[in-house]
Amino acid sequence: MLRSLLFIVAGIIFLPSVVFGGYYKWKDAEGNVHFTDNYYAVPQEHRTSLNQSNYGNRKGDETLSKDTPQRVVVHFQRKDNVIFVNAMLNWQHPVLFHLDTGATNTMITRDDALALGIDPDTGPAMKGYIADGSVVEFPTAVLSSIKVGEAEVNNITVAIGNIRLLGMNFLNEFQVNIDSTNGQLILERKNVVRKNTVANEPESAFIREEKNRTVTEMENQIEQLEIAIEAREKIIKQIEEDIRLTEEKISKVESALSGTQKSTRFESSDISFDAGKNRRMERYEEVLSNLERHISIRNDEIALYLKQIDQLNDRMDHYDQMIMKLR
Repeated sequence: MLRSLLFIVAGIIFLPSVVFGGYYKWKDAEGNVHFTDNYYAVPQEHRTSLNQSNYGNRKGDETLSKDTPQRVVVHFQRKDNVIFVNAMLNWQHPVLFHLDTGATNTMITRDDALALGIDPDTGPAMKGYIADGSVVEFPTAVLSSIKVGEAEVNNITVAIGNIRLLGMNFLNEFQVNIDSTNGQLILERKNVVRKNTVANEPESAFIREEKNRTVTEMENQIEQLEIAIEAREKIIKQIEEDIRLTEEKISKVESALSGTQKSTRFESSDISFDAGKNRRMERYEEVLSNLERHISIRNDEIALYLKQIDQLNDRMDHYDQMIMKLR
């Protein structure tokens, strides 16, 4: 099934029927005019009446990130002669792409779009030929970043379909070599001047804004994680206090049991045996067993909360590292 699906979709040639020609313009309820170069930044209620103005000069063309090294080596996976590479969308959403040099455009899935906060049903359409020669339409979006290894392309237009394809609008930024023996995809920067800009041109205001938005979201996540950690630490203190009180009860029960044992031995020295005291000793021992089991359960709870705290700290560290990279 996968192979037949790839055969139908692979090699999609997209037609230039949709061009992101500039900035979108809309007017709010107060009559104020707004401009943006990001279709998805437009409030939903204004998208049906959008006017795409030539104000500004953003063309929606992909740009190679200035942080991309001269040479990037990426290990790929191969299945039925199809190459798959791991990638990151908008610095936060991991995906597995089918590397397709026959596709002019990169494609993501509807689930990917939704995970990135993109409505896949309201974006501009892009037409494309598929393998049987028919023309189909795909919704499109502009992603702030697609990153494969350390190779990053910003401001890249993607089609939204049922499969993930890494197409030529990403790969054209590089000299592409495939080392089948070692399972490596080698991407080398072309470093050529195009469209009056150099490949490692300064970051655009749009990309900076998107990165800042992502950083803000991650900082909010860190705050929520800190709150979650604090709550678990508070619960651990409550459990530790419960264990302390339970240990005090154990000490009292052990003392009572010891006194009962001594009394029974003294009165049984003439071979008389107090059955009532024996039953009392059994009750003490049962209480002790229950108290010790309670402490064991509470210690297991502490271990679980400590493990959760470690996991939350790991997520915080991940977000901190991502924030450092984006800044």
